[in-house]
Amino acid sequence: MVFQKTLCDNISSSDYGATDKASFSLSFFFLCLATAKTGLSFILLVVAVAFSCHVLSPEKKSTLEIMLDLTKKFFEEINDPDKNDEIAKIEPHLIKQLGEWGVFGLQVPEEYGGLGMNNTQYGRMVELIGRHDLGLGITIGAHQSIGFKGILLFGNKEQKQRYLPDLAKGKKLAAYCLTEPGSGSDAGSIKTRAVKSSDGKYFTMNGSKIWITNGGIADIFTVFAKVPVQSENGTIEKMAAFIVEKGFEGVSSGPPEKKMGVKASNTTEVFFDHVKVPTENLIGEVGDGFKESV
Repeated sequence: MVFQKTLCDNISSSDYGATDKASFSLSFFFLCLATAKTGLSFILLVVAVAFSCHVLSPEKKSTLEIMLDLTKKFFEEINDPDKNDEIAKIEPHLIKQLGEWGVFGLQVPEEYGGLGMNNTQYGRMVELIGRHDLGLGITIGAHQSIGFKGILLFGNKEQKQRYLPDLAKGKKLAAYCLTEPGSGSDAGSIKTRAVKSSDGKYFTMNGSKIWITNGGIADIFTVFAKVPVQSENGTIEKMAAFIVEKGFEGVSSGPPEKKMGVKASNTTEVFFDHVKVPTENLIGEVGDGFKESV
C-alpha cells in the first residue's frame, strides 16, 4: 500500500536515523514524527511499522542468529537447569563461558567490550535463555537490565571505561540496590543515606537493601541513597545513585534467601556500614537518583 511505503521512507530517512539502530522507544518517537509528517492515522502507522518496516539490518540479523545458535547449544549440551536449581546457584564455569561469548554484555557498546545489541536482539536472547533456565536467565537479566544499566545510560566516560569491560564479559557481576525494608515501589522513601565529606572527596553511606538479585555474588552495586543538601530553607534530602564496589570496606551481604522457585538466582540482603564511596562514583548528579531508578 502507498501509505506503507510513505511511512517507511519517512521514518528511515536521514532526518530521523536508520530504523535498524532504533530501540523501541526511538521507534515510537519516529512513529509520532511520521504521523505528523504524513498525516496518516496513528493506527495505520502502527500496522505499517509492524508489517512493512524491517527493524533489524542483515548484519544485525546475522549476529543475532549466531548468538542464538551458540546459546541454544549451550543450554542443550552444557547447562543443567535441574542441577542449578538443586544446588541453588550458578557455577562459575557456566558464567565464564557465557561471559566469553558476550552474553553478559548484550547491549554494551562494542567499544566497551559488549555486543552492542538493540532491544529487539536483546529481547530474542533473553526469551531463549528464560525458556531454558529461568534461574540463570534472572541472573543474567538482573546483571545487565538493571544491575549496571545506570552506568550504561547515565555514567560518564570514565565510569564506563572503568567498569563496563569486565561487566560485559561476566568477569564481574552487577546488582541493583533500591528496595529496603520500608521502601518498595515508593522509591522516593528510601532511608539509606550518603553524606558528603567536608573535603568533598567521598560520601559515607549507611543503610541496607533487601531482595537484591545477585546481592551475594555481585562485585559492583548500583546503590540508591538520600544525600543531605543545604538549601535556602535548610537541609533537604535528594536522591542519588552510586557505584559501590564489593571490596569497599563496610559492604556485606546476608545469606541467600530460600525461595520456592528460581533457586539458582541469588537473592540476599545487602548492608552498607559507614562505606566510603569516592565522589567520582556518583552517577550523574545529586538529585538525579529518582529518574535513574525508574
